[in-house]
Amino acid sequence: MARREGEGEGDDGFVLLTVLVVIVLFVGLAASLAVKSRLLAMQAANRGVATRAQARVDGAALFVADALRPVPRRPLDAEAVLAAATAGSTGANAPAPALPAPLPLPVDGSPVVCRLSDDGTRLLVRVVDQGGLVDLNGAPVAMLRAVFAAAGLDGQIALRLADEVADFRDPDDDPQANGVGERAQYAQKGLPWGPRNGAFGDVGEIAQLPSADPAALARILPLLTVWNPRAGVDFTAMDVAARARLAADAARQPDLARWQLASERGRFSVEIRLIDPRGVAKAARGALVGFDGDTPGELRVQRWWRPLSQPSSGETEGNDAPVCGSLRRVLDIGGR
Repeated sequence: MARREGEGEGDDGFVLLTVLVVIVLFVGLAASLAVKSRLLAMQAANRGVATRAQARVDGAALFVADALRPVPRRPLDAEAVLAAATAGSTGANAPAPALPAPLPLPVDGSPVVCRLSDDGTRLLVRVVDQGGLVDLNGAPVAMLRAVFAAAGLDGQIALRLADEVADFRDPDDDPQANGVGERAQYAQKGLPWGPRNGAFGDVGEIAQLPSADPAALARILPLLTVWNPRAGVDFTAMDVAARARLAADAARQPDLARWQLASERGRFSVEIRLIDPRGVAKAARGALVGFDGDTPGELRVQRWWRPLSQPSSGETEGNDAPVCGSLRRVLDIGGR
């Protein structure tokens, strides 16, 4: 049958439009899938870069921790024992005890910068000897009062805060000084909690105390630790940031000098940051390590965390320390 003029032309146009719409949708879907695939590939690549960066700082943290391992002291031989005994009986000077071997990097929080590549990528290493900090659990009240006052706290605030530290950690509800029950002191400040009546688990817990206002915390937090369980502090090993909170002659002041106690070099905090050429930390690792376990000299990681703060511009500049060459070799980076 002959097709009449104009018959079906409208249907042909509709079919063509439908085909075009389908093609456009297909192209759009294909483009969307391509973009999504590219984004997924980029995310996977970024995760790979981040994982490698994190593995690098984790390895660096363990290497630095191991480098802090104390050198075993040789036992005295019979000749040395006889010499010491003879010196004691004759009044002569006995041989001086051997000084501990020098450590391969500073342990007072001073930044060490290790260059990794010519483009400016570097590692920022900070180590703090916990023996140079004041322990919230081990320090007597008199020591806490003296340290808080030396850090610039008002006399009464220093007294109250030291007493509250002791009340927080002791097992009873008997206050140190003011006659008000420990829990009542918290209630008077409108705090819904009371003292733990147990040891501090972290220095940040001092913020729970009734007299711990932000200004006081800013002054004393850098001085504190919970990893130096001794009634003393080594001012010569103190973190430089903590030392800046005290007067220049603080270690010679009688109230503080009585608490000077040489560090046992048993516990250290280690922080490693991988710094890119722009000065931004791309990965970081913090570790609290110790060598005072049941087996002498055995490395034990007590805590493992990821520091969140970015370094200041001045911290990321500096020359290689002697430990940097070994660190680069361990990380399989040329010992340039």
